Amino acid sequence: MEEKKLDCSCSDKVEKAVLSCSGACDLGEITDLLARKLKNNNIRNMKCLAMVACDNKPLIENLKSSNILVIDGCPVDCAKKIMEKANQKEFRHIRLTDYGFQKGEAPANEENVSKVYNDIQYVF
Repeated sequence: MEEKKLDCSCSDKVEKAVLSCSGACDLGEITDLLARKLKNNNIRNMKCLAMVACDNKPLIENLKSSNILVIDGCPVDCAKKIMEKANQKEFRHIRLTDYGFQKGEAPANEENVSKVYNDIQYVF
């Protein structure tokens, strides 16, 4: 099967990147919204964690020169584990449960996104 050229910018080199777990629970949705808000406000470039998980070599290689922020929703740390499995050693990691959020009790709304965003937008 012929490999298609990607039309997205996932494999482009960037100075600051963000990857989020984007899981199915409410915390996963908040991580995704948080990453998108960082992207939309030109704080970080959002990259595709699924492409890291499927071993996309250009993305993984380009991330090595980036300041990377990885966002997980819960202590399972799926995003962190994916990055480590891809031999990405240099990244900052946050977990929403460390901010007091509880799985199943945190609606994915602007108020909850802002609670973390306001804390990390310039710190990382």
